[in-house]
Amino acid sequence: MSKIFRFAKIPARFIKRSESQKTSNDNNWSYKMKKLAFNLSKFNQYGLYTNDVLDSEHPLMEEVLRRLPKNVLDARNFRMIRAMQLDALKVYLPKEKWITFEQDQEYRYLDPYLREVIEERKEIYNFGCANYHPEDWPAGLVK
Repeated sequence: MSKIFRFAKIPARFIKRSESQKTSNDNNWSYKMKKLAFNLSKFNQYGLYTNDVLDSEHPLMEEVLRRLPKNVLDARNFRMIRAMQLDALKVYLPKEKWITFEQDQEYRYLDPYLREVIEERKEIYNFGCANYHPEDWPAGLVK
């Protein structure tokens, strides 16, 4: 907002803005914040995607990882081992091998499997099956 508007205390409803300006600023702000958080996490500097750093010992993730195709699971394990080795050596990948925010957004390889497992667990819960352990349920998603 310019200095004139701040000085004159003109209410925002009197300032004409097109619909495209309103939505683009909101989306742009959200996009910039997500990108900043992604870059500050520094996982991309080790060559890791967001899905690579999810807790693999959670019961849902264990099932998702069990269902992954072998080549996708091998690529995930390679990225994880390489990241651990780089961290132990206290170095990062060269900048040209870093994962960009756009690449990370496009390659969410666990999402379809995760949705499938959650839908199955919801269906089991809705039918009232009692032969599952409480840890098998997704925390806060079903009950």
